[in-house]
Order: sequence, then C-alpha cells, then structure tokens
Amino acid sequence: MFLILLTLILCSSFATSQVLYPPQYTHSRIVGGEEAAEGVAPYQISLQGLASGAHSCGGAIIDERWIITAAHCTRGRQAGDFRVLTGTQDLRQNSSKYYYPDRIVEHSNYAPRKYRNDIALLHLNESIVFDNATKLVELDHEALVPESRLLLTGWGTLSLGGDVPTRLQSLEVKYVPFEQCRAAHDNSTRVDIGHVCTFNDKGRGACHGDSGGPLVHNGKLVALVNWGLPCAKGYPDAHASIAYYHDFIRTHLSLSKTDSIDDNQEEMITAEN
Repeated sequence: MFLILLTLILCSSFATSQVLYPPQYTHSRIVGGEEAAEGVAPYQISLQGLASGAHSCGGAIIDERWIITAAHCTRGRQAGDFRVLTGTQDLRQNSSKYYYPDRIVEHSNYAPRKYRNDIALLHLNESIVFDNATKLVELDHEALVPESRLLLTGWGTLSLGGDVPTRLQSLEVKYVPFEQCRAAHDNSTRVDIGHVCTFNDKGRGACHGDSGGPLVHNGKLVALVNWGLPCAKGYPDAHASIAYYHDFIRTHLSLSKTDSIDDNQEEMITAEN
C-alpha cells in the first residue's frame, strides 16, 4: 500500500504537464492487456456506428432490453445512429447478433467538461436472446477495498495511436481509493466521488472505442471506463461508479418495465374489445 501511494504521489508532480484526453473527443482503449479467454465477458458489447459499422465504444448488457455505456459515447447522437454487437469476442465474427437502440437515456447532469455523470443507457427495440456467449451482468453495490482487483475488457488500440485489435482484450487492474486517486491527479476536481479509480503498472491501462467499457469485480459490474491520461503513463484511470449511479440506473429500468406492462395491458384491452 505504501509503495502504491508513494508512486501515485510522485506521478502527480508530472500530472499538470500532461494533457487530459477529454472523453467527448477520444475513446479509452486497453494498453498492455492480452486476448481475453474464451467466454470471459459474455456481457461485453461493441457499440458501433450504424452507417460505418465501425466500433466506437464498449458497454455491458444489464437487462434483456438495456445496454449501459458512457454518456460521451452517445452525446450529440440519435439512437438510430447506432447498432450493438453482442455474443462475440471477435469483431469480424459475422454470425454474431446485432441489436438496435430505439432510445438513449443520458444522465441529466452529465457535464462533459467537468468529467461528471458520464453514464448513459441504451434501450433496444427488441429483447436480447441470451445464450452461453451472451449474458447480462449483475450490478455490484458493495464497497471496494484498496487492492481490490477488477477485470477490464474491450477492443482497442494496444498503444497510443496504435492498431485496433479484432479480438477482445482483457486486463486486471487494481482499485485506488478516491483520496489517492485525486492526489495523483494533482487534486483535480475532474476526479469526483462518482468515480472508481484503477491503477496498474506503467504501460498497462486504458488508452484511446473502449470508453463505456465494463470493469467487473467478482463477476459483477462495478464501473464503466470514463477518462484518463493517455496512455498507460502510470496515473490512475477514472471510471463511472455503478454503486454511485444506482438510482439513475434502477429508476429507468423500472420505468421501462412499467411502460411494458401498461402497453401489454392496453393490447389486451384492445384485443378483448
């Protein structure tokens, strides 16, 4: 613990000379990871442009009709601009299933320039068909402790300005408490209590597509990639905390289920008449 804290403090003296990559302009991707083991993240999705078919961000399946990702991945775009690829670890896999969003719900207090509330939900126009390669991930609301190990997955360049791999990458990262994370970033307010920070050795971490990608702990979703210093320079990366945004997530999922019940009841009444 002392060595990690000392490393973060030493790194912070250089933080002001680095340029933060704004999440609304660039997309975090994994550096220093390895190809994910088969079946390791069946909840992982690739958010792609409908017209281009190109991967733009990561995300996770949290319900048969809902995907969770970062708000900067959807800002300024319409639901019809996207498609969601599920059930594969290979972006070239043509047998995988595509789904199409019909609604985007960004956090109402999303503040791009302040790096706050960077979380969004995508509602799909049909239910996801689950199988061994396609599953939802449970949400984790338990407090993390220092040195907790999280699994980060996603498709992305293997270095700053590098090539985009077609195979899903994975990397184990360590949780960094809020106070240490903010200190490492020269006490910047860009790190707030809505973030879960992670840190690994220099040369291993998030970089420039996997924004919005999932971090899991003991198989449960704890955070989504938000922002960091490019790329894997030895500073903590900051991610949207699932526990912090519990109410935002549950409220919209509950409202959606209520709407579905109301629609079904209306259809039954119409049919009876």
